[in-house]
Amino acid sequence: MSDRVFVFIDGSNLDRATIHCFNKRAMPELLVKKLVGDRRLMRVNYYEAPLLPQVDRKSFDAQQRFFERLRMNAFFDVRLGRRVKREKEFECPHCSEKFTKTTWGQKGVDALIAFDLVTLATRNAFDVAILIAGDQDFVCPVLEVRMMNKYVENAFTDYAWSPNLKAVADRTTLLDDNFLNNCWQK
Repeated sequence: MSDRVFVFIDGSNLDRATIHCFNKRAMPELLVKKLVGDRRLMRVNYYEAPLLPQVDRKSFDAQQRFFERLRMNAFFDVRLGRRVKREKEFECPHCSEKFTKTTWGQKGVDALIAFDLVTLATRNAFDVAILIAGDQDFVCPVLEVRMMNKYVENAFTDYAWSPNLKAVADRTTLLDDNFLNNCWQK
């Protein structure tokens, strides 16, 4: 019998890493197909925090179309965190003028991934978890899942891939340009 595989994708971090490393976006559907291979895919959870239409309508609309494309795939679920406003004050070193920079960061996404990873392992929803993420925040959840005799694979780019996360996974896959060949968004 083939291993039952469940894939967990930290969408924002995957996107940021592939853009940083390769100046392109990977298509999650193609990446999952390559990582799962001939094993039995159960589900794919794609995690992201939705952009805010009042901040950037064009990007919001594009992201919503992307989410709908993923949802059209029977194996994909889109799991959403939220956006929070972050303001940081800066002072110009030349003129001492103060200004505030506002960003909208994601919140709750890593906690949702960790929760789902452990909960689904507890429910025996998979034999193998493939975590496409690089955050050190996932070390404890990965260790917990491995304690349940589940196999955990971790795939990510060299950019922002925690050595501690790599060390606790049963198997790691480097998402380099060679591996991602044929996975790029057109």
